[in-house]
Amino acid sequence: MPPERISRSRLALWLTWPAIRGEFGPVHPFEDGPRMAPEPPWPSGDPRVRDLRVDFLASLRRAVADSEGVAVATSGGLDSLAVLANTVLEHGDRRRVTAVAIEMTDDRGRSNIPFVRRLLDALGPRCDLRIVPFSQQSAGAPEWHPDGPRLDALPDANRLLVEVAHDAGADVLLTGDGADELLGSGQYLSSAVLRSRGPRALGAYWRDHRGEHHRTAKLEAVGVLARLTGRRRRAMTYLACSWPELCRNPPHDFLAAPYRDVAESWTNDWIRTLVELHERHHSSLAAMEAWSDLYPHQRLRTAGLMRNEDPFLDAEFTERAKLLPLHRRYEPDHPYPYWRMKSQVIALMPPGTRACLPTAKQIFSRAIVDRVNPAELDARNLLESGILSPGALRGNLDPMVATRVVEVEQWLSTAVERGYDLVD
Repeated sequence: MPPERISRSRLALWLTWPAIRGEFGPVHPFEDGPRMAPEPPWPSGDPRVRDLRVDFLASLRRAVADSEGVAVATSGGLDSLAVLANTVLEHGDRRRVTAVAIEMTDDRGRSNIPFVRRLLDALGPRCDLRIVPFSQQSAGAPEWHPDGPRLDALPDANRLLVEVAHDAGADVLLTGDGADELLGSGQYLSSAVLRSRGPRALGAYWRDHRGEHHRTAKLEAVGVLARLTGRRRRAMTYLACSWPELCRNPPHDFLAAPYRDVAESWTNDWIRTLVELHERHHSSLAAMEAWSDLYPHQRLRTAGLMRNEDPFLDAEFTERAKLLPLHRRYEPDHPYPYWRMKSQVIALMPPGTRACLPTAKQIFSRAIVDRVNPAELDARNLLESGILSPGALRGNLDPMVATRVVEVEQWLSTAVERGYDLVD
């Protein structure tokens, strides 16, 4: 039987900008060139869809299935707290529920654990809490799969959560992944917010959406005026406003010379595919934004030891949530910007729990950057194979690239041990 083969180009593409931002999702750079999995276009909103809680509870039941032990990975943010609160109330009397958390310090110096404790105190003694420090290393590596590495932001930390859940006797680990992408309030909704809620709501919407890459006023004006342009120009305008990094196709200096051209060509083809998709299917920048937030989305395989389920990304729940008119993701009557922009997640919270919830989003960029030290990376296989530039680890390597190097090197090392051959 001939040995399995791995394309060096494919390995290089896993290290490039679109992969780092999660933009490959189900898109895999195989030897036959770039391709995009045919994700469905964004549907028109159904004004009858308002409340998603019944659908979310059904998604939770499918995720839990017949598991006796259920763990919920929680960061202390609204998304994972919604999964935790509903899991405890719906299943805590019949199953062993454990909240597992890695204690992290946000960019303002605050721990994420108090919000988890506060919610569990309100829910009563139906859930255990297991906490590990962010500095702790996992005992094992994420489960190896021939399709490639998981490409998540913190692979070793996520493996650590699985190990803690397994030690607690869980059969399944639930996460809050996908809530931001599916239910978060986006840009380009000024016209819809004004029509549905009036000028005061529009003012709040503009204040809460600070704009990314451009000022809110510019983005919202472009969103209104784009309807007057042709479909292709509209699609290109969306990418220019919301994904300028893609349009610039940044150089991948950390790759060896032959693979920089491969990465540039693949990314250009990928951008062209995006433009054609939006041109053909989406008439507004808001719909393009909603589609691009969710797709292509990589549902991570389990890191090992047990099932991994994401209730927000459950197929039935996703299809129902996509029918929600986009402007209903924003609720101007909530007292905090974080809640206003996550109003559909707030609506999923059980009665009586709102007083326990965080009122501002915690950002952990410093903690994440500090976890990976580019100067200490072991990338011998990527270097010996000629994929990484010889000086890649001596330069100012982006921390997200460093994280990808760790994942791909770990995956490649196991593949080599299993007898895989590298080919061009």
